[in-house]
Amino acid sequence: MSAGLRDCERIARGEGLAAGLGAALDGAGLTGEVATAVAPGRYAAVPAGYAPAGLPVCGHSIADLEGIAFVQCAAVRPPGPAALAEFARLLAAVRLGLLRRLLDMAVAHLSERTSGDEPLIRKQLITGTIADVMAGIELARVTADCHLDHDARADLHSRLDDLGWEVTKLFGAAGYITDHPVRALYVSALVASAWIDREKVPE
Repeated sequence: MSAGLRDCERIARGEGLAAGLGAALDGAGLTGEVATAVAPGRYAAVPAGYAPAGLPVCGHSIADLEGIAFVQCAAVRPPGPAALAEFARLLAAVRLGLLRRLLDMAVAHLSERTSGDEPLIRKQLITGTIADVMAGIELARVTADCHLDHDARADLHSRLDDLGWEVTKLFGAAGYITDHPVRALYVSALVASAWIDREKVPE
């Protein structure tokens, strides 16, 4: 059975970005060379094991650590069929699951660190940020449940980029170290950039 929105979110939260991305591609029927035929740009972002044989792969040091490969498409193409629109929703669910995964880690991280003998997690600024991120996640989840047009899909993924940055900042300086798990949020934004056409459709 193909993965749905909740399946993709659950897999990404439990197993990480590459596993979630694989589920989303399978759920939209975009496997093997089919993925490279409908990707809107020059590269299709896929789990490393999904890269079709014979197609050039663009290396990326941080994405490699997350098991993500950028496979060169044969030519630049316009947005693909309805499967590409469905994949945008499934990818949003993957990114939501990843946000929850890293937010859980951030809460654990902040609970262990103290300032003035008080856990950082209790600081008003921190609790406010976490509450805002959770509200943003819930809104994005509701949005992903809808059938979205081109501009709505682009807006949804831009909002997920912003939420990823807010979660990254919760890790402080650790969020800027490439061997830290939070790098997955940066890579998820790269994956979205490969799959989601951010150009506005003229009215």
